[in-house]
Amino acid sequence: MPLAFGAPLALLALPVAAIVVLLTRRRSRVDRHLRTATFLRAAGVTALVLALAQPTWNAAGGDLDLVVLVDASDSTSASQAAVTAWLDGAVAARGGNDRMAVAAVGRDAQVEHALRVDPPGGRLQVRVDGSETDLARGLRLAQGLAGSEHRRRVVLLTDGLETRGDAASAVTELRAAGIALDVVRLGDGAGADVLVAGVDAPSRVRAGEAYEVVVTLVNTGAPAGGELVLLGDGDLIERRAVELDTGTTEIRFERVAPSDDEVDAAGTVRYEARLESAASTEPRNDIGVAAVQVAGPARVLLVEGTAGDADELARLLEAGGLPTTVRPPQDGFPRLDDLLEHDAAVLVDVDESQIGEAGAVALDAYVRDAGRGLTVVGGERSYGPGGYDGTRLEELLPVFARIEDPQRRPSVAQALVVDVSGSMAACHCRPAFEGGEPQMIEGGVNKTDISREAVARAIANLDQQDTVGVLAFHTRAEWVLPLQSLPDQSVVDDALARLHPQGDTRISTALEEAIEGLKDVEARLRHIVLFTDGFTNERGLVAVTERAAEAGITVSVVGTGEGTDDVLEEMANAGGGRFYPGRDLASIPSVLASEVQMVARPLIEEGEFPPIVTAADPIVDRLDAAPPLLGYVATTEKPTARTLLRIGDERDPLLVTWQAGLGEVVAWTSDAVPRWSSHWAGWEGARDLWSSVVRSTLPTDDGGGFDVSASVTPDGLRIEVTASEPLPADTVVTATVTGPDGERRQVPVPREDLDTFAATVAAGGEGVHAVTVAVERAGAEPARRTVTATRTYPAEYALHPGGAEAAAVLATIGEGELDVTPEQAFRRDGTEPGRRPRDLVPWLLLIALLTIPADVGARRLRLERGDLAAFLRLPRRRERAGAPLPPATAAPRAAPSAPPPPTTEVPAAGPATPVGADGAHVPGQPTQPPPPVAPPPPPTGAAALLASRRRAREGATDPPPDEGP
Repeated sequence: MPLAFGAPLALLALPVAAIVVLLTRRRSRVDRHLRTATFLRAAGVTALVLALAQPTWNAAGGDLDLVVLVDASDSTSASQAAVTAWLDGAVAARGGNDRMAVAAVGRDAQVEHALRVDPPGGRLQVRVDGSETDLARGLRLAQGLAGSEHRRRVVLLTDGLETRGDAASAVTELRAAGIALDVVRLGDGAGADVLVAGVDAPSRVRAGEAYEVVVTLVNTGAPAGGELVLLGDGDLIERRAVELDTGTTEIRFERVAPSDDEVDAAGTVRYEARLESAASTEPRNDIGVAAVQVAGPARVLLVEGTAGDADELARLLEAGGLPTTVRPPQDGFPRLDDLLEHDAAVLVDVDESQIGEAGAVALDAYVRDAGRGLTVVGGERSYGPGGYDGTRLEELLPVFARIEDPQRRPSVAQALVVDVSGSMAACHCRPAFEGGEPQMIEGGVNKTDISREAVARAIANLDQQDTVGVLAFHTRAEWVLPLQSLPDQSVVDDALARLHPQGDTRISTALEEAIEGLKDVEARLRHIVLFTDGFTNERGLVAVTERAAEAGITVSVVGTGEGTDDVLEEMANAGGGRFYPGRDLASIPSVLASEVQMVARPLIEEGEFPPIVTAADPIVDRLDAAPPLLGYVATTEKPTARTLLRIGDERDPLLVTWQAGLGEVVAWTSDAVPRWSSHWAGWEGARDLWSSVVRSTLPTDDGGGFDVSASVTPDGLRIEVTASEPLPADTVVTATVTGPDGERRQVPVPREDLDTFAATVAAGGEGVHAVTVAVERAGAEPARRTVTATRTYPAEYALHPGGAEAAAVLATIGEGELDVTPEQAFRRDGTEPGRRPRDLVPWLLLIALLTIPADVGARRLRLERGDLAAFLRLPRRRERAGAPLPPATAAPRAAPSAPPPPTTEVPAAGPATPVGADGAHVPGQPTQPPPPVAPPPPPTGAAALLASRRRAREGATDPPPDEGP
C-alpha cells in the first residue's frame, strides 16, 4: 500500500482506540480488561497498516565512499606506476567503514571494482580503449558508483588531456549531486618526442596558381635531426633534411597548381608529410595530411559494383563533355575525401554490402552537406535486391526500395535453416587449412551471434501475410520457431535465444526437415534460406536441393566463407536460389535480410517495356521515341519526389529526382549495361539523356566570393572564412561539420574582423572531417563552400600543452583540492552526509506479532491481581508437601494438598466419642462426630477459567453461580 494511503489509515486507528477507551472508563474488572485489549488491538492494527505503507527512516551516513577514476588513456601510459602507488596508498589510508571504488576511463569507461570496505590494491586489471580520453563519460560513471548512503568524494587521476566530451559539465553535475572532486595530476601529457603537428595548405586553388604547403613540426625534447618526406597523391615530391630545436619548426614547400592546358588539371591533390627521426618515441604522430582542390571543369566519379559495368556509361558521359573516373569494386567504396574530389558520383549496380555503413555516411555528407550530386543506376544488385531497404542510403534516395502495393505481393512461406553446430561458436578467421583442419582463432566473432542478428533482421523485413519458420540444426534438427504467420517480436526473441552452438553439422537432415515442413504450407512461393559455414563431409547435398526444386521449393545458401564454398554454391544453383559467400561476417545480417525480402517481394520485372514520359523537364524532352528497356527493378517513389519517367504495366518509377539537403539525387531503376539497356546501345539519345541526368545533379554555387579553409590543430578543428571584400555587418556565417563517424554538427562562425570569420571546434576522432560553410547576407542567396580537414592520428598522440592547467580548472569547478595525497582523499570536509534508508517494516510486523495475540489473551483470560503470584507459588508448595504435581492443565488450589475427611451425617448433639491413649475407640462409649469443615472458596479469575475447562473435559458441568457448597 502506498505511504499516502497507509499513513492516514494508521493515524485514524489511534483516535478510534482512544474513543473506545473513553467510552469504557468504568472501574469494573471487565472494563479494565476491555480497555487493555482495545489498546493492544489499536497498536497492532496501527503497526500492520504502517507496515503496508513500507515506511523507511533515513539515517545519516557518516562514513565516506571514495571513487577513484583513473585516466588510463595512452597519454598517461608513462604514469601507470604512479597510479598504482597512489591506489595502494589509498587502500592503506582507508579507515573504519569507509568504502572505495575504482574505475578507468579512456575512449570508454570500465569499472575495476565497486564500493568495498576491503578494496584490493595493485595495478589496474581492467582495460579501456586508450586512443582517446572522454573524462566526462568516466565522471558520470563515477557518480553512479558513489551511491548515496554515505559522504561521497571522487578523485580523478589524469594528465588533464581531454580529447572528447565535456568534462567541465560533468564536474558541475557532480557538485549538484553533493559530490566533491579532487584531482591528482599525472604529468602534462607530453614526454620527449618529435611529431608532425599539422600540414597546412589552401583548401582550394585555381589552375596555374602558386601556393605553399606548410608542415609544422614540434620537438618536446632535446634538439634532434631527421628527414621530412613530402608526398603528393602517393608520389615523392621532396625529401628534406631538417634540424629540430626544442619547440616548433615550420617547413615550407612551394607548389604550383596544374594549368588549364595540362592533362587532369582539375581534381584534388592529397599531400602527406612523413617525419623520420631517431628522436621519435611515438610513431603514430609522425604523419600529417592535407588536401588541395584545384578548380576546373566538373568531374564525375563512377563507382561500379562489378568490374566493367560502368564502361558504357563512362563512354556516354565522356562523349557528353563530362570527364569521368571509374572506381572498380576491388578498390573498395570511396571515402569522403575521395568523393569530394568530384562534383557528382554515380553508383552503377552497387550492392549495399559493398557500400557499408561508412560508405553510406560518406555519401550522406557528400550530398546533404557538401551539395554534390548523386545518381543511382539499377541492376540485379541494387535497390531491393541489393539490400537498400531500411538503410541510410535509401533515406537519401527519392524512391523506396520496395513495393508498397500489398496486392502485388504473393503469399510466401520461408524456412530459415540455421547452422548451430560447434564450429559456429567462433570465427574461422583463416580460410586456409593446415593438416586438413580449419584454423580457429579463439575470441573471434561468434557466428551464432551473427546468425541471431541475421535471422532477426530477416524476419523484421517480412509482412503479416508471410509465413516464416526457423529450423536450427547440428547433429539433429529442431524447429525453434515453427512455421507460422509473422509472429510477435517476443516470440522471435524467445526462439533465437535457443540458438546455441553444439554438436556436428548435418545439413541434409535439416534440409529434409525443412522440405517436409514447407510441403503442406499453402503459399505461392516456398523458399529455404540455409545459413552455414559449410564444415561438413556429407555427400549428396546437391541432390537434396534438387529434390526441393522438384517439390516447388527454392533454396538459397548464405555461407561464412570458410567451408566448402563450391558445394554450397552448387546447392544454391540446383535449388534455383542464390549463393552468398558471406566472407565479411558483418555483412551477413544485411545479406540474409535482403535475400528474404527479395523472395517475399519479387522486385525484378523483365520483359519489353517502353519508357513513359510523365513530367515536362529538359532531361526527358527527347525521349518520346526511346527504345524499350528489357527490365527494371520495381520501387515506389516517395511523396515529395518528381517522377520524370515510368515503366511497366504497373507504371513503376523509372527516373525519379529530388533534393536531399544541399544536393540533388536521381534514381534510375533500369540498368546501364547491355542487358536491360541493350536496345539503347546504338541509340544517339542515350548520350544526351545520361549527360543531362548527371549534369542536373552538379552543384551550381560558385563560392560567393569568399575562401574557406579548415585544419586540425591541437586545440581542435580550425575553420576560417575570408571574403574577397568586407562583408556587411548583418552577415551570418555558419558551418556544418560532419565527422568520420557521420555525426553532424552545426556551429556558428563569429566575425574576427571586416572580412574574416573564424572558429575552433572539437575535432573528434581521426579521419576526414567535411566542413560546409554557409554565408548568408541580406538580399542574396546563401553562398556555400565545402572543404575537408583530415586528422591523421588520434588527438591522444598530439601535443597538448596546458594539461596541468586544465586539470586544475576541473578541481576548482569540483570545489576540491589539487594533487591530494591518499590520506587527504578520505577527509570529510566539503562533503554532505549521506542518507541511509532503514526499513521499518520488520519492526512494525514485530509489534503487530506481539500486540495482536496479547489482545486476544486479554479478552479471553481476564487476569486478576495476584493470579500470577498464586500460579507461581502453587508448584513450589506442592513440591514441599511431597504431593504429586497436578496435570499442567489443572487449576491451582489455595487449600493444602491433604485430602479432606470423609463426609458423614452429623447428629444435632451428642456426647463426644471416647478415645484411648493410643487413639483407638473405647468400646462401650458413645461415638462423637468431628466438627464440620467448611468447603474451600470457589476459584476466581484465571483459576476459575482453568477449572471450568478441566471439568468440561471430564464431562462435568459448572455449578450455577448461586449454588452453595
